[in-house]
Amino acid sequence: MARGFNYAPGASAEVEQAAQPDLHRTQVAVLATSKNVLVREAIAARHDLPLGLMVTLAHDRSTEVRAAIAANPTSTVPIMEHLVGDKHVPVLEALLRNPSLAPALVERLAFHRRAEVRSAAAARLNDAGSAPATPVHMPAAPEIQDRVVIGFPGPAIPPAAPASAEPVHPTRTAPIRGFRIPGA
Repeated sequence: MARGFNYAPGASAEVEQAAQPDLHRTQVAVLATSKNVLVREAIAARHDLPLGLMVTLAHDRSTEVRAAIAANPTSTVPIMEHLVGDKHVPVLEALLRNPSLAPALVERLAFHRRAEVRSAAAARLNDAGSAPATPVHMPAAPEIQDRVVIGFPGPAIPPAAPASAEPVHPTRTAPIRGFRIPGA
């Protein structure tokens, strides 16, 4: 392959095939090993991606493929933890756009050495109090289906106090740059 060579978006039939919603698992596995970066990127964005392929694509040499895995809402927590350590900013920005990213990982990114990552993480943490998170429904992965509990209710929450006239906004107490301080 020539240096600087890149595939045109419509030049390969594999790209169109990777975007089809009704692919069999074996076809997805074959396309995930393609030499074409656009094919691997399209496969990484699929919501029905098996866990083994998620791990493989999270270690891909292409930044675009890792960014597609980072933005995929069905990515697992260990994969997101691996991608938090990525050195490329587009991967981290895609991770911060992922609705299923754990708040602890967002806080880790708030201390990143790159200013654009810190500001994106701070913006996500500031917006977390104003908009409720929407749950992402993940398809059950057959290889871990017997070991995963999806939708575990968690601990019981005591009934809330009567609503006051003013809405209560959560306040962060950690001194992190980029956070709003209410009343200041």
